[in-house]
Amino acid sequence: MNYKQHVPYYAQIQSHLMEMIKTMAPGELIPSETTLAKSFHVSRGTVKQAVMALVYEGILYRVQGKGTFVSLTKIPRSFDKLPTFTEDIRRMGHNSHSKILDFQEIIPNERVCGVFHLNPEKEETVFKFKRLVSLEDGPLAVVTSYLSSKIYPDLKVEEIGESLYGSLNSKYGRIPTKARDTYSIVSAAPKTAALLACKEGSPIFFSERVGYLADNRLAEYVESFIRSDRFKLDICIGFNQRNDEDQTLSEEDGQKQEGEHSVTHYGIGFRNVID
Repeated sequence: MNYKQHVPYYAQIQSHLMEMIKTMAPGELIPSETTLAKSFHVSRGTVKQAVMALVYEGILYRVQGKGTFVSLTKIPRSFDKLPTFTEDIRRMGHNSHSKILDFQEIIPNERVCGVFHLNPEKEETVFKFKRLVSLEDGPLAVVTSYLSSKIYPDLKVEEIGESLYGSLNSKYGRIPTKARDTYSIVSAAPKTAALLACKEGSPIFFSERVGYLADNRLAEYVESFIRSDRFKLDICIGFNQRNDEDQTLSEEDGQKQEGEHSVTHYGIGFRNVID
């Protein structure tokens, strides 16, 4: 602590705490406010101001009667370009790992046919690629991508590396460059909860993406179930983003189809367009 600086004491303490937290594991208990106050030779109220600032930022969390703990790392998603989980995780200085859960060429269900404007009677196919995306210390998201077999013909699972977009770009030289993403909150169904290592019924993000190539061809539809305690959205408002009004995800699709991930789905009034 520098008591001669014009920087407020709580701000200095906050900086010291941030450095301390870097050496601690998620879930680890930090020293009590009384201990910190004695260590920094300030009042407990000043320490509490610094601690609560970090709680509001999601860096720490408090448990009544037990103390204040280090939070799990949250992966922020920025919309300055088309985001992916691999890039989100790497940008935070972490390593991502994807476990393949399913890969096959399928005749899609009615929901996916509707997104791709396919005729079910013609038995047109798409590629289904489902994986579990994790950080070093646990799972983040269950992601299922449906890829156009016309744009990505003869796709093989062994050709897909850690980054789906990177692999598609390497083989085909074309990846989605714009998309419509929607986010809502759902209750984790049993299978999804088991994969995400969270409690059944826990609130999690449900994201849908409809992705387009630069020439406006529809290339992918993606469903993601994301741990809400490990993910946050970073939205910039008022910057230069333009909308493709003719490329919309229909409102009638607000309710998730019953199936493998049967969940109660609550739509919320939030939508973002990336272009």
